[in-house]
Amino acid sequence: MWLHSLRNTTTRTRTPIMMMMNTKSSNMLMRLYSSGSISTSMKMTPEEKMILEKLSKALQPKSIRVQDMSGGCGTMFAINVTSSQFNGLTTIKQHKLVNEILKDDIPRWHGLQLQTKKDK
Repeated sequence: MWLHSLRNTTTRTRTPIMMMMNTKSSNMLMRLYSSGSISTSMKMTPEEKMILEKLSKALQPKSIRVQDMSGGCGTMFAINVTSSQFNGLTTIKQHKLVNEILKDDIPRWHGLQLQTKKDK
């Protein structure tokens, strides 16, 4: 699976994208960069790790991506989740489910970009 990373057009810096990939043998946490390099040793922010763990535990996702969009201060996140838990739910109900899982955390954030997908 290939993802295009986001580039900050003002500073021309590469923005890492965190992604949890399930393989038959193990789960792998990766950061992907626009250069195509993959690193499993990059550290996640504590808030990214907390979000990833909560959603992974509750949704058993096929894939999940969490990115701190605030430059590391933990106030704006982009979350992309694919899970069979969403099968049979409308997009609004999928988002409500994620919001319920993260209800204690969302009030301290400035914003959240959320994408959910059914695992067919």
